[in-house]
Amino acid sequence: MSRPVVVVFTANSNTGGAVIEELLANNADVQIRAVVRDLGNQDSDLDGKVEWIKADIKQQRILAPVFQDANVAYFATPSSPDRAQLGKFFVDACFEHGCEHAVIMSYLGSETKKTSYHRQFAEIEEYAMGKAGQPVKVAIGDRGHKKFSPTIVRAAPFYQNFYGCLGTLSTGTLYYPLEDKELTHVDYNDVGKAIATILQSPEGHGGKAYNIIGESQSGAMIAGNITMKAGVQCAYENVADEVAVAAFEALGLQSWLAKGNVEMLKFSRIDGFKKYGAGDFKALTGSNPKRFGDFVKESLKPLLTDA
Repeated sequence: MSRPVVVVFTANSNTGGAVIEELLANNADVQIRAVVRDLGNQDSDLDGKVEWIKADIKQQRILAPVFQDANVAYFATPSSPDRAQLGKFFVDACFEHGCEHAVIMSYLGSETKKTSYHRQFAEIEEYAMGKAGQPVKVAIGDRGHKKFSPTIVRAAPFYQNFYGCLGTLSTGTLYYPLEDKELTHVDYNDVGKAIATILQSPEGHGGKAYNIIGESQSGAMIAGNITMKAGVQCAYENVADEVAVAAFEALGLQSWLAKGNVEMLKFSRIDGFKKYGAGDFKALTGSNPKRFGDFVKESLKPLLTDA
């Protein structure tokens, strides 16, 4: 009997790559079909372990090979201004090609619609959930109807966002617009683990939305973790939102992303993510999410000490 096919859009994204690594690490009994827009972006270390396929969610008419024999697919919602539309394209593609289970990446707090990011992701969620229970197309010879069953994974901002602060961290200061409030964040590898868990047994997760959360910390606490775990002296200094936007733009982020990131940090300190508690990671995966200090020790420290 052939192994179930799991489709991963976009395989070279942060969470897409993390999903694939988790499935491989767990020796999941699935065939992984990794979708990229350019085969030059495939990870050569995974050759022979996954099936690479070139496709673009915008090109609906040529997606049949992507979904062939697949009953579950993950869409790593991209960081692009049209991501709400692309998320809808993914849902439509699942319908057109008979994929019953769709796992969609979203943002913690999207149901509030209070920021531009939240509104973009809420639009995708509402479109997908509005079609839940409707029959997808079936191939000739299939018996009965397969009904669309979406699952939403809402993640907090990533620990890995602090890679963008390496320049100032190496000089001993974390500049961030948190005032005296807290940032809730998570390791994106844990997000990948949560998604991989769902993809291996999607039947029990249809119609649900999961909040994937790591820890909540003030700017001073974040800086303290960097000092203790990376062995690099670090102090926290608050900055105004407009200064943070300019800093993100200086790092090369498009203006809409820079403003969106700072708007999300403002949401974190004013409305807060803490109301979501510990989230659903442990209940979903059976393990605790990675602590920020461990991320600093394992991932930030090598970069700071080699700087």
